[in-house]
Amino acid sequence: MEEKSIDYMERDEVLAIPKEHLPLMVLSSTATSPFAFGIMVKRQTIWNHFMWMHKPGFFASQGFTYSEIPVQKYLGFDRRLKFWNNPNWTEAERKELKNIIQTWLDKPAYTTVYDFVAIAGQALNLVWLQNPATKICSDYGSFLKESGVDPDYNLKYPAPDQVDAWLNDHSKYRVYGRYAGE
Repeated sequence: MEEKSIDYMERDEVLAIPKEHLPLMVLSSTATSPFAFGIMVKRQTIWNHFMWMHKPGFFASQGFTYSEIPVQKYLGFDRRLKFWNNPNWTEAERKELKNIIQTWLDKPAYTTVYDFVAIAGQALNLVWLQNPATKICSDYGSFLKESGVDPDYNLKYPAPDQVDAWLNDHSKYRVYGRYAGE
């Protein structure tokens, strides 16, 4: 199925993204959560969360643990979503990305607990301050490199807006579409 650039998507269009177009990298924004709002203020950006859409109707997302979340949870009035992809990924590359995402989803929950130390590091401008055994949401952008799909991915300890900037700076990636709430 040919991928075409989609500008702003309605709820039903987000829910109808075909599996052939997946996975997609997704940036999210909401200001109704005090935690998310704090990230926006600290980083001076709209984006406060990064995740992957790995199968129709579901995101792989770092909450308290790395888990599968129904897309509907992110389709409220207070949400903004930005979907990224590389339209030139081969089926084999898409499969590699989906495999690494699924590998992390299949891990025991206690091994994918949120990296609260990293939040303290971000707040203190000590971005290297992280628990090496855990991750924050934007650390999962590294799946690009870990899967072998994009060896140029070089972000360490990124915030969601830094993943967005990196994707903007690399012309092979494009915005697949945006969702701006209801």
